[in-house]
Amino acid sequence: MEIAERESLLNAISVATIIHEIPTSYSDPLICEAIIKAVKKLGAKPFVCEANMRAHQMHDKMLQRREYDEMLRRNNTKFVNLSMVEPIKFKCIGLDVPLLLSSVLFKPNVKIISFAPPKDHWECGVTLTQKNMYGAIWERKKSIFHRKYDRIDKAVAAAARLMSPDICILGCQEIGIGLGPHFLRTRPFNRLIMAQDMIRADKLGSEILGYPYSLVKYAMINAQGNDLNYTLHPDSAEINKDTLDELHENVLDPKDVSFWKPALYLQYFVPHNFQYFVFPHFELIFTEINRLFFSNK
Repeated sequence: MEIAERESLLNAISVATIIHEIPTSYSDPLICEAIIKAVKKLGAKPFVCEANMRAHQMHDKMLQRREYDEMLRRNNTKFVNLSMVEPIKFKCIGLDVPLLLSSVLFKPNVKIISFAPPKDHWECGVTLTQKNMYGAIWERKKSIFHRKYDRIDKAVAAAARLMSPDICILGCQEIGIGLGPHFLRTRPFNRLIMAQDMIRADKLGSEILGYPYSLVKYAMINAQGNDLNYTLHPDSAEINKDTLDELHENVLDPKDVSFWKPALYLQYFVPHNFQYFVFPHFELIFTEINRLFFSNK
């Protein structure tokens, strides 16, 4: 797939796409549009990208559901399905299965912006910058990364290292808390966290959500025991104390992660094609459950 002229500086904006019509679970197209416009002003040629997931194919209908199709046309910006580009196979220390990653993200003129909505996650604790890069893995059969208990954390860590973002952006209009990504409760947030260092960006994001960063296993793998202190820009906007208190009062309990990660284990051994063609229909059920019991609570 030809994305742009070789001499152009490209910015790959990696976005998260998860659950039907649950905006807190995927990257906000309004914020993505602002990023696109800012990148263009700097003289680069951005494209938005994501790979297929085990139960989602990143096709035109998916972009329509996420309200990305019209936004991308309006800004004359391409969407690249990373699973449709030639992959490169990587063997990673500590990971017993290979990682297939899209070759387009390794071209010397491509810079990566990881744009993700911060949210709780019932298997990994939190989804932030590093977890967002898991969605950029070329492999559609992502269940393979769940078929050993700690393999998912190692895969997330390795994907983030290999596709290390040049710019990390965590942001949303409403933040998702609780049993994400499927059963998220929402709270107003309207903030962006921007950094060059994915590990420190994720530490701040984890602190905002109120989840212990030391328990985010993929982040600890990449931190390698190094000092995780950070300094905020002096012009940073403060987050309302009431908002933080509410987030921390509703924080995902690490005990829930300890319960749900093994509880969800067997589903990943369902045949891949069944997951790919049948599971998407169940997302509609998850959406309705979320609307009825979670999102507005």
